[in-house]
Amino acid sequence: MAPAALALFALLTGCVADSKAQGAQQRPTIVSLNPCADAILAEVADPGQLLALSHYSADPRSSSLAPGQSGTWPTTRGTVEDVIALHPDLVIDGSFTGPATSAAYARLGQRVETVGTVSTVEEARAQVRRLALLAGHPERGEALVAQIDAALAAAAPPPGAPPVSAVMWQSGGMVPGNETLIADLLRRTGFSNATAAKGYAQADLLPLERLLADPPQVIFTVAGGEGQGGDADRMLRHPALARLAGVRRAAFAPNLLYCGGPTVIRAASCLAEVRRALLAGGSLQ
Repeated sequence: MAPAALALFALLTGCVADSKAQGAQQRPTIVSLNPCADAILAEVADPGQLLALSHYSADPRSSSLAPGQSGTWPTTRGTVEDVIALHPDLVIDGSFTGPATSAAYARLGQRVETVGTVSTVEEARAQVRRLALLAGHPERGEALVAQIDAALAAAAPPPGAPPVSAVMWQSGGMVPGNETLIADLLRRTGFSNATAAKGYAQADLLPLERLLADPPQVIFTVAGGEGQGGDADRMLRHPALARLAGVRRAAFAPNLLYCGGPTVIRAASCLAEVRRALLAGGSLQ
């Protein structure tokens, strides 16, 4: 190869190497303080990028991570001192960060991005893409979105199938409103949100007596997660529920209620499994 060609080749390969190095440098180290962001970042970031996740991810009952992933990454108590000690390039927090905490991060020059609660599958897709972009891996975000869409397609009811009335009954009798992610997932998997149809909004309480007086076809019982349960869950197991004719009950994990990302895949699969079991049992037409 001529000297001039060798020089050009060295220059081009050097540019490619520099470009790859710059790409690696643009992928920040991250501390996540948001349980829903934890699960997404676990899928789209490099393991070495995640310095710590929220304390929720240390407990399988509250973690949005896939089963078996809890304990994979360090967690923090969420204090500014804990986070700054890790020297992250980026902190991901929830949208309800206190003013004092935000001011402390600003004084320290710490970059912080916040994520809110998603209320639709569309918002869940957007959140995945945003976090993947912040992590420097937009292509992994697109791959996760494709997995979510495939799971929703697999969980969808047959065309023309009538919706199955359902109540998502949480610890203490709380129910979701219609403008929530779980309500969107119920619709997409062939259910109707019976409490929303009766005028109940997000976090309203459905008394046992009213549930017994006008029961749905399916009652999803959501026992308390971390720090909950006990007396609040006793109503979910009331003996009167067993005497409801033609009503099925199914347990639903509390950590599948609120988060998008890969949590959508597990929630949709669980809902679809219940609906298919009902159809197989001949109790639905």
